[in-house]
Amino acid sequence: MNLQDVILTPVVTEKSQDLETIGEKSKKGTRMVKYTVKVHVDANKTLIKEAFKKIFKVTPSSVNVQVYKGKIKRFRNMPAPRPHWKKAVVTFRDGASIDFAKEA
Repeated sequence: MNLQDVILTPVVTEKSQDLETIGEKSKKGTRMVKYTVKVHVDANKTLIKEAFKKIFKVTPSSVNVQVYKGKIKRFRNMPAPRPHWKKAVVTFRDGASIDFAKEA
């Protein structure tokens, strides 16, 4: 898999925006920032870390991944499945700033 295809889109919700802007103070006094992105379904934590290193030139300290199963919805009385997708929360200890619009 190409590293350019790993990161798809940023997840824009109120909770993810709070994680980006506020950040948390760790015990050492460094600022932690978390970015939430939608990633390829086949991507794992190491691929996501390498993609951030290559594309944005920053090194994440940790990556957490969640898998969302697609629901069965109805369209004109016929079942239509929604696709599965994967979300990654990437943590930076140095307070890194990433501009997704600039890299797109």
